[in-house]
Amino acid sequence: AKSVSEPLAISLSSYQNWSKTDVATRAAMLRRAADALQAELPRFCALLVKEAFKTWGDAVSEVREAIDFLRYYASEAERIMAPMPMPAHADGRVLGITGETNTLRLTGRGPWVCISPWNFPLAIFVGQVAAALVTGNTVLAKPAEQTPGVAQAAVQLLHAAGVPEGALQLLHGPGETVGAALVAAPGVAGVVFTGSTEVARLINRALAAKDGPIVPLIAETGGINAMLVDSSALPEQVTDAVMQSAFRSAGQRCSALRLLCVHADIADKMIEMITGAAHELAAGHPAQLATDLGPVIDDEAFAGIGHHLQRLKSEQKPLLSHASIGSIAIESVAN
Repeated sequence: AKSVSEPLAISLSSYQNWSKTDVATRAAMLRRAADALQAELPRFCALLVKEAFKTWGDAVSEVREAIDFLRYYASEAERIMAPMPMPAHADGRVLGITGETNTLRLTGRGPWVCISPWNFPLAIFVGQVAAALVTGNTVLAKPAEQTPGVAQAAVQLLHAAGVPEGALQLLHGPGETVGAALVAAPGVAGVVFTGSTEVARLINRALAAKDGPIVPLIAETGGINAMLVDSSALPEQVTDAVMQSAFRSAGQRCSALRLLCVHADIADKMIEMITGAAHELAAGHPAQLATDLGPVIDDEAFAGIGHHLQRLKSEQKPLLSHASIGSIAIESVAN
């Protein structure tokens, strides 16, 4: 907790001024950041390739998504935070029943903790931070340990766009220590988390155990994403969709295809086509333009795939394809 007490104090102090900043001013900062990010797209793509092992195609898509987040939240904040006369009657009257004028205004809540993942270290990081900042909150951002450089560059870009350093602070470190200390700290107004369901439950329980007002949690976690294919589906279209969903970002997306359910009438044909398409994927170093499939993020992720394959083999499940990256062989399961 000692490592987060000073940043939290700065965040609480900065909130008093930041929350009073006009929403149009805050939105303008996000738009400047979006323009700067667009101008620096090659540099941020290179960071994503180097640190998150993104292929160039995935890196470009992620930078564009981050740009979209900045512009989207800027526009939405200006819309929803505009003063709203209350009550608004159908005939246009805005006076209350005793003749008074009432106006609804939305304000920030205080310091928000933003805990972001490594699989989209720029887009999700920027999305969390931008939404909190533009609505008048200060931010304590805790990125994934695997991708600190991407987060550092994003914060520097936002500061250069006008966001005060006290309004946006970056805290590196393990989730078990820094993340847990931030969640448990008094004065935190809310938590945004993207990651595993298990950790989201831990955060939820930690927040529920705190005294004082209820602290909201916005959590985005993983799942088992399925595709259902009936007998009328176009095989080429299905194959393309499977390749895009299952193998982009080396399958490391919360939206990645995990379970494919195919009608028996076309199952053999689909398995043949998908297996053939998988063989055509170019696995290798993500910095090479020809690479379709780069490595997973770290040894832990690789070991998890290995354990999963061993379990499937022990259950005598057929493994229909494999791709090699250096001395590492990754087998894919199509049935």
